[in-house]
Amino acid sequence: MTHTQTQYNETDVNLYQETERTSVMAILSMVFGIGGCCLGVTSLPAILLGIFGLVGISKSKGRVGGTGFGIAGILIGLLTLALWLGAIGVTVGGLNTFIGTFGQSTEKVFLDVQAGNYDAARTEMASPGADATDEQLIAFHAGYSGALGDYVSLPDGPWDMMKGYMAVGEQIQAYNGQPGLIPMPMRFDSGWGLVIIIIDPSGGSSSNGMPLAMEYIVVDSQGNEYRLPGDAADSQVPSDDEGP
Repeated sequence: MTHTQTQYNETDVNLYQETERTSVMAILSMVFGIGGCCLGVTSLPAILLGIFGLVGISKSKGRVGGTGFGIAGILIGLLTLALWLGAIGVTVGGLNTFIGTFGQSTEKVFLDVQAGNYDAARTEMASPGADATDEQLIAFHAGYSGALGDYVSLPDGPWDMMKGYMAVGEQIQAYNGQPGLIPMPMRFDSGWGLVIIIIDPSGGSSSNGMPLAMEYIVVDSQGNEYRLPGDAADSQVPSDDEGP
């Protein structure tokens, strides 16, 4: 009797059929990738989950599916990550520009006032600030230094500026919605203080092409204001021939 022997190639024939299941990592990758449109922090996990999911699918010998989900998650994650990194870059660049334009001219005014260089301080302002008297400049310095101490420095970069805005957030509320006002946190001897820069686009430009400030308001932690120029009646200094 002749026996016929049948050979099976295990790579071609699946002896134990299993129902294909979808990779959980691949599904999560797509979910996290879509979530990255609103929450940038989920973009990187989407990419990693997609990669791990595809690796698991390739090693499952057909038992696990979901390749499309994994690829979609990786692509969406890469796209949203790029968009968020771009947005962060634009924001950081904008804050650096802001500090380098309005901040530097404002710093020069404060340092000149504190050093008694009143003519130099006036050249950094448009009217009516450019027309402030020595007495008004002296009164301005005396007012804010009495509450906050002398001016020390601008924020040290965008992240430090964010900390400054958080520190003076309560004081800023009173100025929300008012046109022509630029709030800037600045360091004084006692810590963060709020400086309101009031600009007039038609009042002239500084050397960097930005509008000059026509007035400054320093706001302390209690919400008290110290203005430059201040009320002329409050900054008059009696002459030698006037009585007490």
